[in-house]
Order: sequence, then C-alpha cells, then structure tokens
Amino acid sequence: MRATPRRTRTGLRAATTVVLLGLGAVLPSPVASAADGDTTPPTAPADPRTSDLSCTGVTFSWAASSDDVGVAFYDVYHDGQLMTSVPGTALSAELTVVPGATWGLYVNARDAAGNVSQASPTVPVTVPQCQADTEPPSTPAGVTATASGTTVTVRWSPATDNVGVTGYEVLRDGIQAGSTGGATTSFTDSGLAANTRYQYQVRARDAQANRSAPSTAVAVTTGTSCATAICSVTRVATETDLPWGLTTLPDGQVLYSRRDAFEIVRLDPATGTQTVAGRIPDVVGTDGEGGVLGLAVASGFAADPWLYVMHTSATDNRVVRVRYRGGVLTGTPEVLLTGIPRNKYHNGGRLRFGPDGKLYISTGDGQNGDWAQDLTVLAGKVLRINPDGTVPSDNPFGTPVWSYGHRNPQGLAFDAQGRLWEQEFGNNVMDETNLIVRGGNYGWPRCEGTTGSCAEPGFIAPKHTYPVAEGSCSGIAVVRTGLYVACERGTRLYRAEISGDSLTDVQPYLTGTYGRLRTVEPSADGGLWLTTSNYGDKDSIPDNSDESILKVELGR
Repeated sequence: MRATPRRTRTGLRAATTVVLLGLGAVLPSPVASAADGDTTPPTAPADPRTSDLSCTGVTFSWAASSDDVGVAFYDVYHDGQLMTSVPGTALSAELTVVPGATWGLYVNARDAAGNVSQASPTVPVTVPQCQADTEPPSTPAGVTATASGTTVTVRWSPATDNVGVTGYEVLRDGIQAGSTGGATTSFTDSGLAANTRYQYQVRARDAQANRSAPSTAVAVTTGTSCATAICSVTRVATETDLPWGLTTLPDGQVLYSRRDAFEIVRLDPATGTQTVAGRIPDVVGTDGEGGVLGLAVASGFAADPWLYVMHTSATDNRVVRVRYRGGVLTGTPEVLLTGIPRNKYHNGGRLRFGPDGKLYISTGDGQNGDWAQDLTVLAGKVLRINPDGTVPSDNPFGTPVWSYGHRNPQGLAFDAQGRLWEQEFGNNVMDETNLIVRGGNYGWPRCEGTTGSCAEPGFIAPKHTYPVAEGSCSGIAVVRTGLYVACERGTRLYRAEISGDSLTDVQPYLTGTYGRLRTVEPSADGGLWLTTSNYGDKDSIPDNSDESILKVELGR
C-alpha cells in the first residue's frame, strides 16, 4: 500500500502566538478541534491592491475570502516572508517597507481549524527612496591582492558615503568578478588560471546605485596549481527556464528539471548538448516557486531505470516516478505520494536517495507554520518512503514523516557516514543547516535558527546558521568531507568542513560572481554541478529566465 497523508487532526490545540523576529510579524494560532471535522480551506483572497505607497509604508488591501465556517486570519507576505497577520474581519493591512525595495505582496486566508487558502495574485511593489541621492561613495583605498595557488584574495579599506555604503564590486581586468554586501571589505576570487597575471580594482556602491570610481589597480600572478577548495568553474550550458532539480546518471549524463516549463532535459557534460527527454504531466505552477522541482535516481538505476520527480499539482505537492529509457521518458508516471500541502511559496521539493535505499523528501510548511509541528500533515517535514511509495516499517510515526519542525527545506545530502544533512530557509533572521535524526523536531515555527523559543524541550539545534541577507540557501551537496551550500540572496557558495557532528571552517566562494545560486549536486568526477536562479524564479512563467549550469572542479 502506497503512502497517503492523514489529514484528520487529533486532540485540541490551545491558542498560541508565534512571534517571528526581525519584522515583528505575529502569526496567531487559533484553537482547533478534531471534533469540528473542518478540513476545507478558505478560498484565495481576490483583488489584491496597494495604495498610499511611501518610502516607509504602504496600505495593502484585498477582497474577502469565503470559508465554510469562517475566515479567522489573513496572513500577508512578501516573496515568501511573513510580514503580518490581521483578523479575518480586516481586509487591509498597513505595512512597513524598505526604501528602494522591490517586493511581491500577496495574502493567504486562514480559518479557525488552521486550514490555509492558496495565495492571492501577487502585487509588485517598488518602494521609492525617501530622498534623492546622486552623490557616489568615495573610492576604496588600500587595495591589496594576494595569490594562493589559483585563488586570489582581494582586501581594501572601507569607503565613505553621505548616506551609507551598501557594498562593493570587485573588478578583474576591468570586468566585474564578484561583489560583497554591507561592510565586508574582502573578496576571494577562485578558479583562476595558473601562472597568470591579473589586475584588480574595487568600487563602492550605495543604496541608490551610485558607484565610486574604480580604485587604483593592483596586479598579482597566480601560482602553478590549485591550493584551495574551488579550482575552476566552467559554464557548460545556459537555460531560458529555471534549472531546479539535477541528478547524474550512471553513464555520466545529467538530467535536470525546467521548473516552469515542466520538462526534463538531458545534458551531455562533454559537449553541453541539451535534449528534452520529456514533459511531466499534471504539473500546475503556483505563481511563485512551484513547478517541477527535485529529481533523484536510485543506485540501481542502470538495471531499473526510474526517475523520481517532485512537483506541484492543481491540488497538492506530490512525488512520482517515470521510466527513462533510450534517453527519453516513457510511459505514464506512477504516483507514489500525494497530499503534501502546496502554496505559492514554501513547497520544499528536494529528493535524495539514502544509503539505506529509501527516498527522502523535503517539504515546505505550505505557508502555515502550524503544519510543521502537526504530525498528521506532510508539510514542514523530511519524509522517507520506499522506492515503490510504501511507508518503511521503521519510520518513527508509522507515516512517511521522518523529521518535523521545518519551514522550507530545499537541501538534502548524505555524508560518508550515511548521515543526512538538511538546508532550510529562514523567515527573515537566519537560515539553518541541520543534521537530521529519526523523529527529530527542529522547532519551526517557534524557533527560527537559534532565535525564538529554541530552548523548548525536544527541539534540536542547527549545526550552523547564516543571516538571511547572506544566505537564503537552497541546495546542498557533500563531496568527501566538504558540505557545499548554494545560496540565492547571498549569491555565494559556502563550503564547510564536516568534523564529527559539527561544521567548521565555513568559507564563502563565488560571492556575487554568478548571482543567485539554487542547486548544487555532486558530479561523477568528484566535482560539483551548480545552477543559477537569477530571473523569473518568483513566478510560474516558462522561458523567462537567463540561467547558467556550471561545472566546478574541486581541490579538496
């Protein structure tokens, strides 16, 4: 019998309030009882609109949702981050905004039983600056460049600005090689050619895109061989859609998903040739981060060629498998697991086979934090199923649930000891890297990283956290003793050393070099595959992207 979700809640949940730190957003949890038998969500709010936009605030309004019992709350988000919740009688919210920000606002309705609607349409908002600023920062001084093998570290003294410096851009031979944010005054340029002379300059920027003149150039010559983690990066292919899931086949060929086009593409690493292998049926986007997501193949793929796929549908998120023969998808996909709650954002979506032969699945909370703590719902979890979709007999709760208390996990990777590492988006304070254990509770929504009510008994602390501004990390991969973390907002690839059950020597690479990084996967030759997510990643429109599929050679 295949895994099916249990949606009936048991017992009473006392009313609580969850405070999401940073924006001060409060998500009230209503009293819910299984006795009422209410499992029907409200309709999606309609006609979202903004008014009275200023550099510090905006009024966001919408038309009422309907519900068979009644709407209890409306939860207002921008781009997957909760901003505020208002009572079900309110049809607008006063929001605090950030000058210069470009956000997508939307709202979900929630009833007293905790059922959450699908999201309203997204309203784009570009916040004006509070005052015009045309004065550029001062030119950075004290620039130095030091080579270590084929890696160069550039350092400089802070620049000044009449309002404030927001970051720096590093130029290599006159072309931007990367960038840093905030007060960071160093940059590591990796994967350079050996025995080659380069010139570096640095320029400062402010919040209104004023840039200083480039600094005086400094020259440096690389060494004879790679002495650091990243030895080279090669752009193997480009994509007009979002490459989300990616897996390497036993013959070295690569399959990846085109998220918004609902297709699977075969990539020849030697030539960069891309061939559509097939289209996944019954996929419906979410006008956000839905579509065809994670991919995986089992170790016995050569003899039993199933491709495992997670995708959003019209009603839920689900896991299917489809035959792959002769370079194409064949037959009708076999549905293995249904009933995972879906929404505009927070769909999770990563798949990974473990050394035990089981399939592990990361699921987002469906924009309902309460579901992450509810063992009768498949949202906000790491799930574990047999390859045929049945529930393993040693799962901790007799269901697909393996661990819980997760917000939006999009990274899964096993290390050499067979342990499962997980990467999870935070709301607005910190992302977290977790070491997953059977039946573990990782705290969301009462705990975000190490903030909130993290001292509650039973909550498992993360092994590492990243500020959201330097993270918003998605995929992870383990190669030898290194854990690699691909970050979107942070526009970088972190490498951490796995030391016992800890992560040490966490270092950023490729910061700002390729933009937002979504997926990182091991390659057949001991390196990495890396994909970008720079354009069109917050809608469901196919072929409106300009992305790269990168091959990374590792040095250690």
